This record gives sequence, C-alpha cells and structure tokens, in this order.
Amino acid sequence: MRRWAVATALAACLPAFAQGPSPALTAELPTELPPELTQALQAGKVPADAASFLVWPLDGSAPRLQHQADASRLAASVMKLFTTGAALRTLGPAHTWRTEVGLGGPVNRQGALGGPLHVRGGGDPSLVMERVQQMVGRWRAAGLSDIRGDIVIDRGLFSLPEHDTAAFDGQGLKPYNAGADALLLNHQAVTLRFTPDASQPERARVTLEPALHGVSLDADLKLLPGVPCGDWRGALKLSMTPQPGWHHDGRHRWRVHIQPTASGGYPAACGEREWPLLWQGDGPGDHAARLLTQSWLDAGGRLSGGVREGAWPAGVAVWQSWPSAPLAAVVRDINKFSNNVMARQVFLSLASVDSVSARSALSALSPPPATLERAREALTRHVQEATIQQAARDTSRPGEAAPCDGAALVLDNGSGLSRVERSSARCMATWLRVMWASPVMPEFIASLPVNGLDGTTRRWQAAVGQAHLKTGSLDGVATVAGYVLGESGQRHVVVGLINHPRADAARPALQALVDWARRDR
Repeated sequence: MRRWAVATALAACLPAFAQGPSPALTAELPTELPPELTQALQAGKVPADAASFLVWPLDGSAPRLQHQADASRLAASVMKLFTTGAALRTLGPAHTWRTEVGLGGPVNRQGALGGPLHVRGGGDPSLVMERVQQMVGRWRAAGLSDIRGDIVIDRGLFSLPEHDTAAFDGQGLKPYNAGADALLLNHQAVTLRFTPDASQPERARVTLEPALHGVSLDADLKLLPGVPCGDWRGALKLSMTPQPGWHHDGRHRWRVHIQPTASGGYPAACGEREWPLLWQGDGPGDHAARLLTQSWLDAGGRLSGGVREGAWPAGVAVWQSWPSAPLAAVVRDINKFSNNVMARQVFLSLASVDSVSARSALSALSPPPATLERAREALTRHVQEATIQQAARDTSRPGEAAPCDGAALVLDNGSGLSRVERSSARCMATWLRVMWASPVMPEFIASLPVNGLDGTTRRWQAAVGQAHLKTGSLDGVATVAGYVLGESGQRHVVVGLINHPRADAARPALQALVDWARRDR
C-alpha cells in the first residue's frame, strides 16, 4: 500500500491498548522482547509500546512471543487476509463472477440489433483489458455487428456512497484509490507508456493504453541523451481536461496532455517506462462506458447510440454470460500484489453472492444490492465465529476467549486502505490459525508472497524462501502477517503491527521478527 502524507496526525489517532492477554496464553512467555527486535525499534526511534508482536507455533503449543498482542492497531494491507480468507472459506476457490448480456430487441440477418444491448455487472474483479476484448469478441462471433440503440449498463449489484478518489491521501489519480464498481473494467485505470520512437530517434513516443472513446493524447517530448533517468515523472507536467463539444451520447471529449518542465524532455536512459493513472473523466461509470464503446468499435462493431446506465428490464433473457477468473486466482492477485480495488470487490461480494446465485436469469426481481454495511457485518460475523472456535481449541476453555471481539477487529472496505480498519495481533494470528486448519489452506497459503522471491516481499532478506507473508504500509503504519517455517521444521504464525509516525524507519524490526521466528531450534 502507498503512504499517506499526514503522518503528524497519526499519533493522536493511535488507540489505547486493551487489557493484557488471557492467562491461558501467557504462561512461561518471555517478559522482554528479543534483543534484535529491541535494537531495531531503538534504531528507528520507535518505542516498544507502539508495536505488537506475536509468534505462535502451529503445533498447538503456547505462543513463543507475544508483545502488546491485544492492542487494536491500524493494520494496512494485512487486513486483506481477513477478506480473502473468508471469501475462500465461504464462496470456495472455484467461485466465479458473471457479467451478463441481454438483447433488447431482435437481431436481423445482417447482425443489426433493433434495440439496446443490456450489460449487467456482476462484480467481477478480474475484467482486465484482455478479457474485455475477449468478451466483445464473443458478441461479434455470435453474429452481432450493429447495435442500433444504446448500451445500457446495470451497475445495481452494489449500492455504494459516492467515492472520492482523493479523500484518502489527496492522490486522486493513483490507481490504488479506485473504488468498487459492479462493472469494474481494467480496474478503472489507464497507462501512459513512454518509449524511444523507432522512427524518430530524437523523440519519445507516448501511448495511452487502453484507448478510451473520446479521449485524445497530446504529447510531444524530446528524447534526452546522456541524462540520468532519475525522477522522470517529476520532469513532466500531466493534465487531463474536458474539451469543448460533446459526443452525441452526452459525454465530454477529453484530452490527456503531457509536456516537459524545466528538464526539456524524456531521458533516453529511462528506456521504456509506464505511468499508470486512475481515470475519472465525467464521473462514476465514465471509464467503463468509454472502454466498452472503444472495445466494441475496435472489434469491428457499430453503435448508433451511446452508453448509459439503466436497470435490466423484466423479461429480457441472458444472451451471453461471461465468467471471471476463479476466486483462487483472484485471491492470488490480491495478496501477492496487494491489489486494493480487487479486495474491495471481493469484500462486497461477501454481501452479494447469496442473492446473486439465487437469482434466475429470467427473473424480474433484482437482488438486494450489496452495501458496505452488509459486507462488514458478514465478514465480522464470519471471522468472530471462526476465531472463537479456534481460541477454544487453543485454550481448552470453551467460551472464554473471543480474540476478534470489539476493537480487536474493525472493518471498513476490506482492503486495509483505510484509517478505520484495524486488528489486534492476537485476532490476526488466531485468524491465520483458522486458515491453516481450513480445507482451503493450500489456496490461501499459495496466494501469499514468498519472502525474497515474489510479490510484495520479493526484496526481503529475512527467511528467504522460507516464509509466506503479507505486508502492509500506510504513512505511520508498517505491518506483516503470515507463516514462517522454522529451522526445526515447525511452522509458526507471525504477526507484527507497528503504529507510529516513524513506523517506516522501524520496518527492519519486522524482518528481525521473521528471522527470530525462523531460529526456533
């Protein structure tokens, strides 16, 4: 996750620590942190009471280490472990989302549809550009060539408040700030690609991928030889502005304009580079409308009308149904690469999937829309019930321990990109023990980055190849949670949560925690 620019306000937001852990889990535990953790915290100038650590063998014995384990803390991206784990347990690894298409009129022998084409978003987190192209290609292959009406998009599966992309950290063009959408196409993102121009060696070529209908790119950059790459984005000025005139469908024409600042161009030393951006345009649904239109035209189709929103009409049958990638693959993308908008989609799916699966393709009734409130309730209930059962097995005292009650688990959007979502180390560790004992454990573990090898921990030097860990970062927050294989052959649940304005400076303490868990002989 990215960092927020308001670190100075964090200290006032840190929660008061909860009372100590239950006696059943504290017997014969060390009263002090291992020296390497203490030294790493001191080097980062972070007090020990700003950190929570828990190392717990999976063989059923008591934790080897627990420090401030019941303090409720901001956990950043490791909150995705609750969302993805619960989705695997409740929906199953083979679960898919479906985007449905219906014909609003007859199709003649020339492939002309005498009416609108209806598209119903099913919350698919994986409709990236290649899959969108395949989907519209299927429309063409089935004989449709001319839509003599509008494309009408039903986004009613989710009922969400207006999403302000700049509200979290003021970075409204950053792709990680995308909001959930029932018809999420290419994560609502575009990419500016910069390459040396093969036909004009002194120029840099810039392309917009994917192309959006009604959006033009204006870029004229010199290629600068002998200039270090450095902060190449900082040497460019980017603007995205609506242009005079309207399309017949009521949407603005837009221009993406790139020009150099004082440096005068694009350094040749940069080679090929990408600049991903979150598209906002004319508001919610604008990206999907432009991308769907352009993809249909690129596939050789014709469109007489525009793209608008509307409910799926009663009596319209499903003509085609496009499946997503299976949940196991989606969860892998979320956890390996910390994809926030995909996590938001899965989070909402926990509230919507039952009503969607029960809906008949010909039903005139729409399912109750998924809301953030219902998703929070569903996930909280699932995690609390599962962790209470696990805690009873761990302590042999049924009914005594409730590790995820109250402030120990607070959910917001399911991605961790939030100043509300938080967990205690004990709640997170108990949940990881739940997942270890679950039938979907193999899919869950395989979704986590392997230390030093891939995903967001590919640069870690601790326990290289011997740990599956999810990390999290916000400004003032540094976290890690997952599984470490000890030198003894025993595996351990490891959780580290640091909340402090200097949390990033104390990140070596998290690697020290992983190394300490590894050395278990």
